[in-house]
Amino acid sequence: MATLNRPNRLTLNAFSDANRAGSQYSRFTNTLKNPILGAKGCQLVNADFVNSSLQLNDENGQLMFFYYTSATQAGIRTQANLRCIRLLPSWFVPYAGFTAFTPNKYFNTGTELAAALTTAAAASGDSVTYNPIWVAGQVTFSFDTTTRRFSVAANGTNYIAPAAADDPFVVDQLLGTTTPTNVIKMNSINSSNTYATATFQPFTQNMTMNARLGYSLSFSARGVFWGSSSQVGCATSSGVPSLSSSVPVPADTLPILLGVQNVGVYLSISTGGGMDAFKKNLIASIPIDAAPYAINSYTTNSVEVPSLSTPNEMYDVTVELLDDSGAPFLIPNNMNTQIGLVLYY
Repeated sequence: MATLNRPNRLTLNAFSDANRAGSQYSRFTNTLKNPILGAKGCQLVNADFVNSSLQLNDENGQLMFFYYTSATQAGIRTQANLRCIRLLPSWFVPYAGFTAFTPNKYFNTGTELAAALTTAAAASGDSVTYNPIWVAGQVTFSFDTTTRRFSVAANGTNYIAPAAADDPFVVDQLLGTTTPTNVIKMNSINSSNTYATATFQPFTQNMTMNARLGYSLSFSARGVFWGSSSQVGCATSSGVPSLSSSVPVPADTLPILLGVQNVGVYLSISTGGGMDAFKKNLIASIPIDAAPYAINSYTTNSVEVPSLSTPNEMYDVTVELLDDSGAPFLIPNNMNTQIGLVLYY
């Protein structure tokens, strides 16, 4: 039976946290009007939030496509031969007068995305000052509406080979280990229109656009058509660099144009009750089944699986949201998040 300090249900709202700051949030705290006493466990029963991630996530490296290029096929995989085609985050605000960039946005079709990437790969689609490993006119992208697969084609002059997200050279490039002055940056409004003061483009190690488009092989994997001409690091089914502009390199699998697939919900009161690869206090992992900017509604099944590690006294509850890569799942401040819990005594 519910009493003043022992409610059966608890609803948490982001809008109830007056201390949320900035334009986005991934965590919020609700101070309880009355403390909850003697609870033995809690369980998430429903959650409603806006799927604020576009088809390509702005925050975790999904906006950068890496490939190798060389005038010769042999030995194509070197740090010096690595190139990147990228989009700028949808929230990017450029320095006054700066126009050499291609933004991320809501893409209605794969054809729209392929056209944007081809624009980003062409003259004025990016800036070599802020993306030092970008070279215009080397590749074009396409999307086959029948097979539902992306392809990338060379320009007929240089060989190309898509690179794996976990390729040591790709990781080195993102971290700036060998050449710090080659790190990919953004000429944003708060810079001084110089590379030195520019903002780093967000990334998550071992995650790039390649896999989102369907080029999903890891660095050590061997494709189904691996043969004598294949090269380690050429992350395609054949592992062979391509020169042809008329026969593009198809992706190995279907794309996943879903910036976030699952959102982990963590509660300050679920002290050790659940965990995943990133942290403790996990109360639920919620699948995304709504389009970008639509409300993602989740209701748990009828199975009672409460978190049984809760404080004896609760005065406030903090909710934190993380995406598949363990990065904050950022929601614009004008969009609410509601978490429903049941409490056990």
